[in-house]
Amino acid sequence: MNAFEALPRWWITAVAVIITAILLSPFYWVLLGSFMTPAELFATHIVLIPQHWAVGNWSDAWSRLWPHVRNSLIVSAATAIGTLLITAPTAYSVNWLKPRGRQALSSFMLVTQMLPAIVFVIPLFIVFSKINLVNTLFGLILADMTFTIPFALIMLSAYMKDLPYELVEAALVDGASQIRAFFMVVLPVTLPGLITVGIFSFLIPWGDLIFALSLITEGGLQPLTLELYKAVGQYGIEWSFLLPGSVLTAIPAVLFVICASRFILAGVTRGAIK
Repeated sequence: MNAFEALPRWWITAVAVIITAILLSPFYWVLLGSFMTPAELFATHIVLIPQHWAVGNWSDAWSRLWPHVRNSLIVSAATAIGTLLITAPTAYSVNWLKPRGRQALSSFMLVTQMLPAIVFVIPLFIVFSKINLVNTLFGLILADMTFTIPFALIMLSAYMKDLPYELVEAALVDGASQIRAFFMVVLPVTLPGLITVGIFSFLIPWGDLIFALSLITEGGLQPLTLELYKAVGQYGIEWSFLLPGSVLTAIPAVLFVICASRFILAGVTRGAIK
């Protein structure tokens, strides 16, 4: 019997409830504050429930954010699709075809995950400005993929490493080529891992600010995060826009994760680096 099994069940439940409440309290405040008036937001006393529900904050925030939803969807979806198209066959090749330099590639991908995004901003801006990719959604997609591809390759490589190679060998014995074995055998088996990587590759550019702030200056191409960033001005913060806008921006990501939680759990637990 370990230490946790010796504790009373009510004690474990109470600790779990307290920890959950602490973790959810910032989200509760943001959601509650999105319905508050400026007077209630800056009141000296704690306001647990708004007296006047400012529903207009949400309609105003939606009207400002809606033109930028399309840009964020395009960038996030294209980044996720491009990441999967590149990393899925690469992970298959690295794990089962054993090409030369695979260890160097894995080490390089791991090192890139240790560097902050700000390190890549100036080099990417210099290169993209010379090839006319600044102020383009395609340039922003490529910038985001510099972060999603290493992460996705590490996850998929770890996931495929645990799969039995006998599945591929059986397909090859039956006359299938490596390409056919990849599409007909490997991809269906690695579906949870692919969905997990796809979701994370979608959410990373969805919440990106560094690359968007550096590479996009035209208002018509700005994603959601840049429009939210405008709420933080030199002389104050538009809380009546920032709070409901943050909730609206987080809703698609939360729903995405909830609907695919089963695949995420399976993909992360099996693809964990041991």
